[in-house]
Amino acid sequence: MKNRPFLLCIGGPTGSGKTELAITLYHKYGWPIISADSRQVYRYLDIGTNKVSQAIQAEVPHFLVDIRYPDEIFSAGKFVQEVEALLSRWNETSIVQVVGGTGFYIHALLYGLDEIPSVPMELRQDIEHWRQAEGIGALVRWLEVHDPLTASRIDLRNPHRVQRAIEILKHTGRPWVSFWGKAQKTCRYPAYVVVLSPPRDKLYQAIATRTYKQVLSGWLEETVFVLAKGYSPAVPGLQTLGYKECLKVLRGESSHKTLYENITRANRDYARRQLTWWRHHPPDSWIEEFPSETLCVRVAKEVLRRVEDAPR
Repeated sequence: MKNRPFLLCIGGPTGSGKTELAITLYHKYGWPIISADSRQVYRYLDIGTNKVSQAIQAEVPHFLVDIRYPDEIFSAGKFVQEVEALLSRWNETSIVQVVGGTGFYIHALLYGLDEIPSVPMELRQDIEHWRQAEGIGALVRWLEVHDPLTASRIDLRNPHRVQRAIEILKHTGRPWVSFWGKAQKTCRYPAYVVVLSPPRDKLYQAIATRTYKQVLSGWLEETVFVLAKGYSPAVPGLQTLGYKECLKVLRGESSHKTLYENITRANRDYARRQLTWWRHHPPDSWIEEFPSETLCVRVAKEVLRRVEDAPR
């Protein structure tokens, strides 16, 4: 790649302060921010995905936010394409922040993706209709019978991952996992990867506080707004933590009184899964604290040191 800006990648669980650190670094050093969040790409999903306000975005631009409608599929491959188009604007002296909770996206950008055959759109639509008619549980049961290896290696609560596994098996006759591990092992960019992992009790308290504010700000009402625009409850954007819990309330499957509790619990589970993913993909630095001025200076010093040492 002709232009290879230096990437500061900031990952970690939900509620750990990734965006706060990135914004502070932007104010101090002007390093642009690319969002690595698979949910913040969707328009209208603002409260539930905890997007920074429009006022802050006007002051601190966040790239790859609000770039898809809720009924569009967004993938790691599309993320990499979008980011590489952005990075072509900057040269080898630039420092760019890639920030978000979707560790798989960051890893795909740095190391590339396994080459998997494309799936016919007709097959993809057939499986989507199957899920809408019978529910994700039916797809999970089918996958566990026909491809138990892949079923044991993916998050079966993620409809997109389950559907993807079935698509590949039906199209190629091979398990999805048989295509894994073919991506290159060397980093495609000069980069410094940090993961924020504050003490578990403090992280959970931060998650609870933030979730309370989100519910109070109108998370349920935002879900109603998206449905009122004509989007189905089954669209990719609404298959998101929190919105799924809101949909259960709207269907009468759970109580509004328990919404905060249910989303908080789901967020804690998600944070654990995010940390587990990063433990299997160790970063350059594992930082067990929330952002602070001191931490900001420390990270910046390390970035600048690595920029000096990075081969060009």
